[in-house]
Order: sequence, then C-alpha cells, then structure tokens
Amino acid sequence: MDREHYEDNAYWRERHLRTCYELGAIIDEQQDKIVALANENKRLRRENWNLKHNRGKRR
Repeated sequence: MDREHYEDNAYWRERHLRTCYELGAIIDEQQDKIVALANENKRLRRENWNLKHNRGKRR
C-alpha cells in the first residue's frame, strides 16, 4: 500500500516538475518579447519627441 502511494506520488512530482520547466521556458520567451517591445516603445517615444521639438527649428 505505501509502495503504491510512493510510486504514485513520485509520478505526479515528476510530472509537475516537467510542467514547471515547460512553463518557465514559456515565461522566459514571453519576457524576452516584452523587453524587446518595451525597448522599441521607448525608442519610438524618443524619436517622436525629437521630431516634435525639432520641427520649430527647421522653419
């Protein structure tokens, strides 16, 4: 009886551990995308600000 519970628990521990690793990989991938988009957003905001402030000097 105890041996069956131990084996069953070991199976579920292994399965949950695998799931955690898979979710960790997905989260890392999504965070990389978020950082890339945040950097692009910052660049575009800076570019937009520069265009607005340089427009008056050109005229």
